[in-house]
Amino acid sequence: MKEYEENSEFEISTERITEKFRNRKARFILTINLKRRPLFYIFTILLPVVLLHFLNSFVFLLPSQSGEKTSMAVSILLSFQLFLSIIRDSLPENSLTVSLFSLYVSLANFTSVVIVIVNIIILKMKEKPPPKWIARICKKELLKVDIGSNNVEDEEQTKPEWEDMETELNRTCFACFFVFSSGLTAAVLGMLTR
Repeated sequence: MKEYEENSEFEISTERITEKFRNRKARFILTINLKRRPLFYIFTILLPVVLLHFLNSFVFLLPSQSGEKTSMAVSILLSFQLFLSIIRDSLPENSLTVSLFSLYVSLANFTSVVIVIVNIIILKMKEKPPPKWIARICKKELLKVDIGSNNVEDEEQTKPEWEDMETELNRTCFACFFVFSSGLTAAVLGMLTR
């Protein structure tokens, strides 16, 4: 082991030499356990994917007037596709087990697809009058806010505007997707560190 040179990808975690004698013949068994150094993968793949997954939820906080909501959501979706191809190239082809991290990236990719679809639906809803169920939900939410600020008006005057309802829908979507992303990330990183 004195001839061993340091490797940037692996380190020797344990080594053992055992000697067996059989019929006056000596046999040496050398056991070496290698451990992969994870820092390269953490900083080049894991950390960017986790940050992209959280950034994905913030699409709903962008103002819809800027016209950048859908392009940001699609850009993040394409970034997940890029990371999936990088992971696919670095893992051995095996269909018996699936890497937990590639499963996480696939779920983040699926979440990104859902965010793009929800974002497009919200933007398309602006072209027509808001559905009654959304108006009722947002009206209740907006009335709660108005009552809290001692600004109670007649019910006809408190009819919610589409901009207010869109803001409330975007906040709700942001909260739901952010909680989902946080929970998924915590669960997967908890399993990876075991």
